Amino acid sequence: MENKRNYNNRNKGSNNNQRAVRTEKPQPQRKRRVTVDRDVEVVVVSNTIGRFYYSNPRMSMVIDLHKIGDEEYITVGDLRTILNSSRKVLEGFQILITEVMHEDYTVEDVLIFLGLDKRYNEYLSLTKKLSGSNPEIGDIKDFLIKAPVQSFERIMKNMDEKLRGKIIESAVTLFKLKEFADYNKMQIIESFVSEDLFEDAKDTEVDKDIYI
Repeated sequence: MENKRNYNNRNKGSNNNQRAVRTEKPQPQRKRRVTVDRDVEVVVVSNTIGRFYYSNPRMSMVIDLHKIGDEEYITVGDLRTILNSSRKVLEGFQILITEVMHEDYTVEDVLIFLGLDKRYNEYLSLTKKLSGSNPEIGDIKDFLIKAPVQSFERIMKNMDEKLRGKIIESAVTLFKLKEFADYNKMQIIESFVSEDLFEDAKDTEVDKDIYI
């Protein structure tokens, strides 16, 4: 009986040790909070095929960019006005925030302040850029042309619909320009809109000044 009692005691001690080495689950990291002065200027680049024009009486300026790649300076305050009035302009990447004209802030700081960091991280992930990298207008084209078909399909299914719409628009334009003709990717794209999307695109002309 004594041996049995000692054995039980050893088991209890072992269980206590097991409980002692258990580690607590890591706490989720809190999202970084950033405050950016509304007068800070940033550079925005047109990511729109054709002309981008935006006017708002609450803004200090009109944005008039004639072709993709054109740049303009705009304040963070005006960006917030656009976000509050027409979220699809920024969340749909019609213009890209590419540079901050202030040494105390980064593009990522501005994106966090505006609540656009998650959207931009998804955009950057198209070409496997790290969070905090600066976006470029060529990222969508690179994704369409260079992404392997299997990952292309997975990413298209899981992405935000505004970004997906931008990619589809770019794919049709590149198809018209004879710069995109991947049959498998075209089928994947058509599954989100219309099976005749690219067939119909053959019958429409593209402005000779349009490019991506």
